[in-house]
Amino acid sequence: MKRALLSIATAASIGGCSANDPAAAADEDESPIATPAPAADTTPPPARSGLSAKVSPLTGTVSGLQTRVTDMGTIIDLPADALFEYDKAVLTPAAEVELRKAAEMIRRSPPGAIRVVGHTDNKGDEAYNQTLSEARANRVADWLREQVGVRQRELLVSGRGETAPIAPNEKAAGGDDPVGRAKNRRVELVVPTTDSRSSAAAG
Repeated sequence: MKRALLSIATAASIGGCSANDPAAAADEDESPIATPAPAADTTPPPARSGLSAKVSPLTGTVSGLQTRVTDMGTIIDLPADALFEYDKAVLTPAAEVELRKAAEMIRRSPPGAIRVVGHTDNKGDEAYNQTLSEARANRVADWLREQVGVRQRELLVSGRGETAPIAPNEKAAGGDDPVGRAKNRRVELVVPTTDSRSSAAAG
């Protein structure tokens, strides 16, 4: 009799545990348990190899100048229309504003010769444009030779006429391109970006 009562109590106990067992209840629940989404990857992508940008230490030191960086050095493009009247090689009073900015950049540049190169658009006779480009380059060089901190620098002066445009003189569809021609009328100042004397000694 005692054994029969013990068996019944044991069975009731096991049945009660099954009804209240969370694990068992979970097995009967057909809805999946939601899992948190993985955190977004905030690691920056690796930098691309083989890409580099050439930056001149002079770029940005003097505002308002159009500059380009080449293997020759930093090129300052001085628009001829801001320096001279049309078809002339005499500096206008307003030219001093642009030239003073260029002189300041030369003062901040490493030692070395400064190249002064005149350019024209392709309007007119080629020989005439060559002469005009040389005359304008010489006028700019003459002005620079009078400036403190610049006049002791060697100035190499030349003219390229219409032979080295930086923009089209004509539109792709044909016809004159006055905007492009205006860009080609310029005087370039090529300023060293490194000490040319140190480079020569190292070589």
